[in-house]
Amino acid sequence: MQIEAWTITLLLSGIVYFFIACFVFWHFRSNAGAKSFIALMVVGCIYSVGYYFEIHSSTIPAMFFWLKIEYIGIAPLPALWILFVVRYTKKEHFFDKTTAAALFIIPIITYIMVYTNNHHHLFYRSMDIVVQNGLNLLNMSRGPWYWINICYLNLLILMGNIILLRSWRQTQAPLNQQYAAMFFGSLVPWGGLLVYLSGNSPLNLDLSPFGMIFTGLVYMFSLIHFRFFDIIPVASTVVLEKMRDGVLVVDTRERIVDMNTAAVNYFGRKSDIIGCKLETLFQPNSGIAVNIMNAAAGQWEFQENTPQGSKWLDMMFSPLTNRQGETRGHAIIVRDITKRKMAQAQLEMANTELSRRNRELDYHNSEMKHLNEMSALLHTCTLLEEAYPIIEKYMQIQLPELGGGLYIFSPEHNAMELAASWGDAFSIRKAFNNDECWGLCKGEIYRHSGDDLEATCAHIEKEKGGNYVCHPLIIEGIPFGVLHYHYLSNDVNDNHIQLTRIVVDAIKLALSNLKMKENLRQESIRDHLTGLYNRRYMAETMKLEMFKAQRTGDPLSIIMVDVDNYKGINDLYGHTRGDQVLFQVSQLFQENIRNGDIACRYGGDEFILVLPGAPLEIAFARAELIRQAAKNMVVKLDESGEQLMTLSMGVATYPDHASTVESLVQAADSALYAAKQAGRDQTKTAS
Repeated sequence: MQIEAWTITLLLSGIVYFFIACFVFWHFRSNAGAKSFIALMVVGCIYSVGYYFEIHSSTIPAMFFWLKIEYIGIAPLPALWILFVVRYTKKEHFFDKTTAAALFIIPIITYIMVYTNNHHHLFYRSMDIVVQNGLNLLNMSRGPWYWINICYLNLLILMGNIILLRSWRQTQAPLNQQYAAMFFGSLVPWGGLLVYLSGNSPLNLDLSPFGMIFTGLVYMFSLIHFRFFDIIPVASTVVLEKMRDGVLVVDTRERIVDMNTAAVNYFGRKSDIIGCKLETLFQPNSGIAVNIMNAAAGQWEFQENTPQGSKWLDMMFSPLTNRQGETRGHAIIVRDITKRKMAQAQLEMANTELSRRNRELDYHNSEMKHLNEMSALLHTCTLLEEAYPIIEKYMQIQLPELGGGLYIFSPEHNAMELAASWGDAFSIRKAFNNDECWGLCKGEIYRHSGDDLEATCAHIEKEKGGNYVCHPLIIEGIPFGVLHYHYLSNDVNDNHIQLTRIVVDAIKLALSNLKMKENLRQESIRDHLTGLYNRRYMAETMKLEMFKAQRTGDPLSIIMVDVDNYKGINDLYGHTRGDQVLFQVSQLFQENIRNGDIACRYGGDEFILVLPGAPLEIAFARAELIRQAAKNMVVKLDESGEQLMTLSMGVATYPDHASTVESLVQAADSALYAAKQAGRDQTKTAS
C-alpha cells in the first residue's frame, strides 16, 4: 500500500503539468518561449500519467500499450526542452527553423521504433513482467536504438542546462532567479533518469516521472512568485537590434526587461540594467518618466549624463499590447538630439573608455599603477632636482623591500653626490669619486653578492655591503649619475626582481631625458666657445633684474668689456688663437665675479657682466679688479712668443645712468667707447 501511495504522485504530477500548460496558454501564450513551454508541460503530463497506468496494468500487451502512450511524451521531450530554453533565454540564433525541425527527427524515429518494436526488436529485445511489492513492472532488455535515444535525450538536456547556467551567471535579479529555478527544477527528474539507467533504482522503477512532480511545483512557484513569463522581453529582438535609436522595454511592474545595443550606449551594460526599476535609471527625475509612461503614451526631453557624456535625449513612451489588447509593457525610444560639442563628447567617451581600461589594468597590477604615476610625474619635471623627491616617494611605495640612493655627478666637486635616498640607506655614503664604483668603472650594471667582500664598491662598507646593485646613468658615454639599491631582506622572489628592473629602467629613462633636456637648455643659453651665457639669455635676465631693481629700489650695475687689440690678434695669428684668447678671458671673468653675478658674451670680443644689487662704486671696483687681473694673464700666441692682454671697460648703473635695460646697455657702451678713446686698458663710468 505504501508503494501504491507513492504512485499517486505520478497522477499529481500529470495534473500539475496540465494545470501549468493551461495557465500559461491562457495568460502568456504570446510571450517568448511560451508555446514550446506549453508543449513541454503537455508531454510531461502524458509521460507521468502513462507511466502510472503502465505500472498498474497486469498484462504485457496492456503495459506495452501504455508504454507507447508514454513515448508520445518521452520522445519529443528533449527537443521541446532545448527549444524552450533557447527561446526563453533569447538564444534563438543557436537554432534556425531548419535546425529546430531537425531536432525532431530522432524523436520521430524513436516513436516509430517503439510502435513497431514487435517486428524488429531494435528498441526492446525482450519483455517480461516482474512483480515487486504488488506492482507489475516491465523487465525489458534494451536494444541499440534505446541507447541512441537515451544519448540524444541526455545531450539535449545537458545543452539546455548549460545555457541556463550561463544565463543565470551573466544576469542579475530577477531574471537570474528565474533561470536558477528552471535549472534546479530540471535536475531532479534528470537525476532520477540517471539513477534508473545505472540499475540502482528502488524496485527498478523509472524515477524520472516521480521527480517531475518537483519540477512542476518549482515551475508553478516561479509562475506565481517570479512571474515566470512576465519579465521576459516583449519586443522583437531582431527589430530592436536593427534600430539606430535606443530602445528600453519595461514590463507592467516598471522593470526594465530588455534593451538594444543603441540603448547600451546611453545607459550602460545590459547586465547592470536588466531587471532594474525604471525609477532607478532616471534619478532625480524618475517621477516624470513613470508618470508619462503610465499616461499610456508621451514624449519627454531631458539632459542625462550618459556613458558618452552629458547629452540631451528625446524619449518617446509607447504601450506594448498582446493580441487580446492587454498592456504587457511599454517601449521607450531614446533618441540623441545633441548637436553641439559633438566632437568634444566623442573625445570624452574615448577618454572615459581609456580611463576604464587603465583602471582595470591598475586593479590587477597595482605596481604598474604606481609605476605609471611615477613616470607621469617624472615626465612633468623640467629639472633633475624636481625628480629627486618623486623618486624617493615612489621607490618607498613600489619597492619597500629596497634601500638605496640616487647619486648625481657634481662638476663643481668632481664627484658623485647623494641626491635622493629611500629605505634603510645605512650602508651608503653621501659622496664618492667615480673610480670608487665598479658600475661606473665598467660602464655597465654591477650586481654584487654579499659573499664576495673583495669586489665590494669602495663607497660601500664591506661588512654592510650585502646584495646590492649599482646602475650607472650614462649619456653619450659620459656618466652623470648612478642608481644604487640593496635588498633589506633575503625574502626576494623573481617578481620583486622583475619589478625592480622595470622601475629602475623607468627612472633611468626619465633621468636621461631630463639630463638631455638640461644639456639642450644649456646649449641654448650658453655660448659654445666661452661657456658664458649668450646674448639672448643676457637680455632675458637683465629684464628680470631690472624689474626686481625697480620693485625693491636696489641698484643694478653692468660692466661692458672689450678685449684690446683683439682684431689684430685674430688677423695676425688666426681664428684659433683668437678663440683661445676669448676662452681665457671668459675663464678670468668666472674666477673674479661674485656668486649671483652673470657673465655673458655680448658679441665678438665684447662681454657684459651683470651685477645685481651692486652700486656704482662696487661695480667700478670689481671692474678694476678684473682689469688688473687680465694684465697678469699671458696668452701664448705661437711657438715664438707670448703676449699680455689688456681690457677696456665701461660701467653703468641703474638708476644713476639709465632707467631701462636698453638705455643702461647704451650708457655702458658709451663708457666703454670713452675708455677706448682714452688709450684702452682703462675703466670709465657712464656720465
